Amino acid sequence: MTAKRFEGRVVIVTGASLGIGRAAATQFAAEGAHVIGCARRKPKLDELADKIKAKGGSFRSVELDVNDLDGFVKLIEGAHKEFGRIDVLVNNAPSVKGGMIQDMNIDDFRANFTASVDSVFIGCQAVLKIMTAQRFGNIVNISSVSSLRAGMAAGAYGASKAAVNQFTQCIAMEVAPFNVRMNVVCPGSTITAGMNAATLKSKDLQDTIATSIPMHRHGTAEEVAEAICFLASDQASYITGVILPVDGGKTPQMYIPEFDISALANTKVSSL
Repeated sequence: MTAKRFEGRVVIVTGASLGIGRAAATQFAAEGAHVIGCARRKPKLDELADKIKAKGGSFRSVELDVNDLDGFVKLIEGAHKEFGRIDVLVNNAPSVKGGMIQDMNIDDFRANFTASVDSVFIGCQAVLKIMTAQRFGNIVNISSVSSLRAGMAAGAYGASKAAVNQFTQCIAMEVAPFNVRMNVVCPGSTITAGMNAATLKSKDLQDTIATSIPMHRHGTAEEVAEAICFLASDQASYITGVILPVDGGKTPQMYIPEFDISALANTKVSSL
């Protein structure tokens, strides 16, 4: 990790109380950023603030559900008024309403889009007014490998995250002339509270998933945070409109059912 890549910069991270958002906020602060972290869980945010400040970092916790779109805009405008600039926005706050489409009601279907798409649109719109005027800025939107590959009971969630991917790439073209970059990180199976909930805390299921990943393990929130911070840093100054899977090789993997290859040891293969 390159130290102090974000010295003096102002960073907003949504969904900062747990998991990937928490890891990203921690890393940005460790590298010198003034971090504003929002989430619904204020006690968790305050706990994080204490840890970051104890290490000399700058972090402010704001209790906010990004489904409160007006509140999200006010947070961005307030940060700009206070600091005079905003350098990075990480749209991370998750909402997952899974289920088979035949059994899902329209409210749960729409809930995926409200949190994953509406809040990203509103957050980007508000912050891009600032970033294009200052001729500098970075947005990293957090999607999912579910946006790139199909999965059972993930139709609504996957579709909402696919919308985030396309939205990001299109808007990246609009703001590139203003030296503003937009990219997407697509985490795969990552050790977080969300993964525990999705797997019903079943170690057997989690182990089964891990063995299906080319690297034979789950990722960590800190590993995803590394990708987020890289894309938001000057090290990635010529990268925009990218969709980056962080998934241990799962996305490009060709699935082949288990097969005892030793059975072919003495088989003669004819040429085509």
